[in-house]
Amino acid sequence: MRKLLVVALPLGLVLVAGALLARTLRSRDQTAEARLERQRLKREFDERAALLRVLPADAAEWRGEANALLRDYFQAASEIRNRFPEVPPSPTALEAAQAERRGKLAEKDRLAIEDFQAYADSRLALLKGGYAPAASAVGAGLRLDLLAIEPGPSPAGAPGLRIDFALWGAPRLLERERSGQHTVSRTVVPLVLKALRFQFQDAKGGTYGEMSGPGDPYQKLVDPERFAPDFPPGILFGTWWVELLPREAATMDLQLELEVHHPSGSSFPGGLSLRLPVSDSWRIPPGTSYQAEIREAAPGGK
Repeated sequence: MRKLLVVALPLGLVLVAGALLARTLRSRDQTAEARLERQRLKREFDERAALLRVLPADAAEWRGEANALLRDYFQAASEIRNRFPEVPPSPTALEAAQAERRGKLAEKDRLAIEDFQAYADSRLALLKGGYAPAASAVGAGLRLDLLAIEPGPSPAGAPGLRIDFALWGAPRLLERERSGQHTVSRTVVPLVLKALRFQFQDAKGGTYGEMSGPGDPYQKLVDPERFAPDFPPGILFGTWWVELLPREAATMDLQLELEVHHPSGSSFPGGLSLRLPVSDSWRIPPGTSYQAEIREAAPGGK
């Protein structure tokens, strides 16, 4: 009996170790295969979106085509997860930051990450729930969609106008920097939003006035896949805060001035513009003086 145990116990341990090794190797293979599938899906989305975003700015078909593209993308992403159930989910942005800093994450950094996580979740819900921009502009190989314009208290505390936008076709680069024994990676967009300008027309169509300010938004989502792995590529989300508009404004022209940087070091300017009717809720209250300026708050991007 003792001889049997001497033989059986090591054999059992070998079998258990073999099963664990096989499971580990299978999990690694599935993880690698799932990663390749997601990369293929994102590449195909990027290529199809490039063809669509040149549609005329005011075309209703853009909404239909964009929603069809997004629906196919999210369905395929769900199918990939179902085909590889053993692949563990990606760490959250907060978990990744804590691991990168070995648990020593400052409270202000934690709050900032949580704020951007909520922002990314809301943008992802918008893409999944029916994409319906209020207005669009096309130019420089990009498409600017205004998603919502709403009055409210600005980050500075004063009444303001919040403008949520999506910029389709914004390029992204992954930069790696060696720091001691670690390599730090960060996503950058070689695209500068230089200036945001508004020109107003009165009810008779005459020019009333204008205001201008920096184009860099108060908040922008540079690397959305850091917060939601299934986020489609090539869409930069952001939010501008500006002053409430003058009461005399019946329509407005919004102009975004930008600059694209190339790998060679050269750059070229570009611009996007669109015209919108002015809603009464966007205007200053009666009897209030118009300051004609864009409110600025500390901008941020993740």
